[in-house]
Amino acid sequence: MTTRTIRLTALLGLTGVVACAAVTGGGDGWSAQELDEITSMWIGSLEDVAADPTNRVADDSAAAMLGQRLFFDARLSSTGTVSCASCHIADRDFQDDVPLATGVGTTNRRTMPIAATAHAPFLFWDGRKDSQWSQALGPLENPVEHGGTRAQYVHVVAEHYRDEYESLFGELPALQQVPRVAGPVEDPAAAGAWASLTDGQREDVTQVFVNIGKAIAAYERLIRYGPSRFDRYAEALVDGGEAPGDILTADEIAGLRIFIGKGNCTQCHNGPLLTNNEFHNTGVSAVAGLPPDNGRMLGARQV
Repeated sequence: MTTRTIRLTALLGLTGVVACAAVTGGGDGWSAQELDEITSMWIGSLEDVAADPTNRVADDSAAAMLGQRLFFDARLSSTGTVSCASCHIADRDFQDDVPLATGVGTTNRRTMPIAATAHAPFLFWDGRKDSQWSQALGPLENPVEHGGTRAQYVHVVAEHYRDEYESLFGELPALQQVPRVAGPVEDPAAAGAWASLTDGQREDVTQVFVNIGKAIAAYERLIRYGPSRFDRYAEALVDGGEAPGDILTADEIAGLRIFIGKGNCTQCHNGPLLTNNEFHNTGVSAVAGLPPDNGRMLGARQV
């Protein structure tokens, strides 16, 4: 099988569901049932991203541009050295190729790729978030990822992104009495500073913090998969029932036959994104030296 490339679409998305003629047979000896399976995995059958009713700027190009700048801004960390892009590296399929993600510290899990996560009903390995914007906020206050506080990030927006922010979300709140390090985090000093604020100040800061996540989500919604050699192969079968012999090798076609057949890979890796978006215990043993990871059992409560 081949790897799909990642593409960032500035304003244009994938074409959505493509009407396909019924296919009854094809090259390389595929049965009608196998052709249906291959067609279902073709990127051209991917539906358009659904609207996000919790984020009114989700498909706003100006919000996506602001979100892109925030995504790459290392000032959104306690050390000034970590951005979202530090782990979600654009030329590495928006992940980082290491076993455990490293921000201001080292996490207990690897970085998740983020292409096409606008289609995912739950985010993070344990599914503890149910929107891209709420997922984007988690690492910002995590002590070993970005390690900062929401008050710090609101100050960064006020100092460096005021015009862009206010054109999308309205006037920023007054921050003169809001300390730079304050938030509902583990650090006692930051948590104490947060507790010292009035309810109104905490609400104002949190609203801006939420809007930071919504702008980042608008950018991430544009990070999508482009077609792979498999998709070119599947499209050729859909179009005419035959595929050029130079798209996939004989070994790759044999592997595809196992993948959709006796290998039962499509029990989990199905659909145009090759995932059923479910949570599975694969039986892999826990990693020595890491705390117990209860996965979805905890994530289901947190979401």
